[in-house]
Amino acid sequence: MSLDDEFEKCQEIEFTHAQFLFRSYLFPFVYLFGILSNTINICVFSQKSMRNHTVNWFFLALSCSDLLTLVSSFFVFSVPVYAESSRDPQYIDWSVQLIVWFYPLAQTGLTMSVYVTILVSVHRYLGVCHPFLIRRISNSSAVKAVIVAAVIFAFVFNTSRWFELHAQPCFYDAAGQTNSSVVYPTALMMNSVYTLIFRNAAYTIVMFFLPFAVLTYVNLRIIATLQQSYKYSNPPRKFQYPKHFRMRKAMTTSRTKRSDSTVPTDTLITKIDGYSAVVPVENGASGNGIMMGGSHGGSVKNEKKENGVTVMLVAITTEFLLFNLIAFANNIIELSNIRFFQDIETLLVELSTFLVNVNGASTIIIYLIFGSKYRNVFVRLIRSHFGIDFCGESPKRPIGYSQAHFETTQLLDNSRFDLNRSKQASVIRRTDITSSLRSSSMRKPTTNP
Repeated sequence: MSLDDEFEKCQEIEFTHAQFLFRSYLFPFVYLFGILSNTINICVFSQKSMRNHTVNWFFLALSCSDLLTLVSSFFVFSVPVYAESSRDPQYIDWSVQLIVWFYPLAQTGLTMSVYVTILVSVHRYLGVCHPFLIRRISNSSAVKAVIVAAVIFAFVFNTSRWFELHAQPCFYDAAGQTNSSVVYPTALMMNSVYTLIFRNAAYTIVMFFLPFAVLTYVNLRIIATLQQSYKYSNPPRKFQYPKHFRMRKAMTTSRTKRSDSTVPTDTLITKIDGYSAVVPVENGASGNGIMMGGSHGGSVKNEKKENGVTVMLVAITTEFLLFNLIAFANNIIELSNIRFFQDIETLLVELSTFLVNVNGASTIIIYLIFGSKYRNVFVRLIRSHFGIDFCGESPKRPIGYSQAHFETTQLLDNSRFDLNRSKQASVIRRTDITSSLRSSSMRKPTTNP
């Protein structure tokens, strides 16, 4: 029978026990949880306080691509099972039309997820291992540009997917009335050259070999750098830090000179009780003003936040590698023409699809475990929309403090912020004391005429 011939009678699609179990019970639960969790992720990462951090733009794009993949996969895998179980020709026809439209969208969303994961991993690798380089080339405009490039690449790479399937009409009665349809591959999908070049070679390289190689390399480098960071956090005396670690330490302390008359000339951003403030530093003629607590505490807290984001990303990429490993193995088996028992092959395909869907649905768990800023915004949104209070009333913020890392820092001078009342950061101005004592000792007594 040629591809252009119509079926004389609709053939009932029979799903194996493994397919029916996965697609009718396990997949829908993952889809429901994943659609809800990624919707929450989009709401959280779209907040202004989260968008101030450039890496969160990658997580926002990843949540959108995962949401597209899960919604499309639901119509490709689960809806046909329910339609066949109903034995209603109209429902079957609807499910066939949905497969034709959502199959290329599912492939596009999966490609977007893979390459957004690569981009955020490379971005974090540069931030950890090459901090000065990422400081020069990374900004919100550059991040948005590479995300748009990844989206365009995903749609272009999967353009041919729109021409791989089509709905073939079929007949249920002897009168020849067309009342349903069935999914059938097109001539393009059956072409041996197209199958060899695109579906086998190009898809394996673009979706498996390249992502696995890049993510494995950057993950190992990031983990090695973090281990050195923890190793050198309490070094012995007369210990010389490695060059790349000194560069990372320099990135966590922000010392800026400002020409604004309302702000002290030399300022240092410090962290106090989770909030940030600009503390003036007076070096004087000798250039050795004494800092107590503020600089070191702020640097340590800043570094902990940076390491927390890095650990969260390592967890996301590790989950991606593990949950896509079976899919990678299935692709290699298909390329090598190795054949097992049909039931085992079907089980491996369904299991790999299930794990890929779980990977896209479970990122919220990693965000909640490792992302302190994510948890804060998540709790705030739950409180504001549902009135649920998890930890009682939030403490009032001291006057003169601003939001924590990567939010707008409020600059305060001495008239508005009393450093003597701070218990965690203080500045002793040696030059001020010296000049005051010198002026009082040189003052001559005056006599009445």
